Amino acid sequence: MTQPTSPRAQAKRQQIMAAARQLFLAQGYERSSTEAIRQAAGVSKQTLYVYFPGKVELLSAVVMQELAGLGPLLSGAEPGMTPKTLDELRVLLLWLAQTFTGKLMEPDALALLRLLIGEAVHLPELRGVVREAFPTRLLAGVERLLSAAHTSGLIDAPDPNLSARLFIGPVISFVALDGLLSREPPAPPGVATLVRLVDLFLLTVRKGENSDERTQS
Repeated sequence: MTQPTSPRAQAKRQQIMAAARQLFLAQGYERSSTEAIRQAAGVSKQTLYVYFPGKVELLSAVVMQELAGLGPLLSGAEPGMTPKTLDELRVLLLWLAQTFTGKLMEPDALALLRLLIGEAVHLPELRGVVREAFPTRLLAGVERLLSAAHTSGLIDAPDPNLSARLFIGPVISFVALDGLLSREPPAPPGVATLVRLVDLFLLTVRKGENSDERTQS
């Protein structure tokens, strides 16, 4: 189904998403019926269906909007984002780590993630939404970045997928341990901590005459 793209249509779409977001956070996914969302948004059933065929698509759209600030690396590395030097790669990785932890550790973002994860345990149709919300897209984005850096000779990462996982794992750990599972208010890692994380990661993909020494030391 092709959705309207006029400014008025976009405003209507945002109106529906705002109502859904509020209900999802207040009541949870399962208890937020499409009828309740329709009433909160002040639209007809037909209008709601034009923009969102089902509740899963609506939740997915809300999550994607919440993560919009994560930028180009989550939607595909653009030509201008391809690093030409190791310093440029370092800056990009630091930016990604800062943006990711900062955005995902905002109170509303954490609440939405807790809702997603909790509901996905019982609702199989939501597991794809959780997976696509950021882990899959983040992995693909970092993998493309590292693959390009390897191809251009900046780093030694013959398995960019595995290298991407080595980078993403520690970054996500801050969101999980200091955000999702913390009893205290979320505290994103400081710049110095993330700089050290990025530098330690780059040691795993550094180029050298005897790269095997990295795995033996």
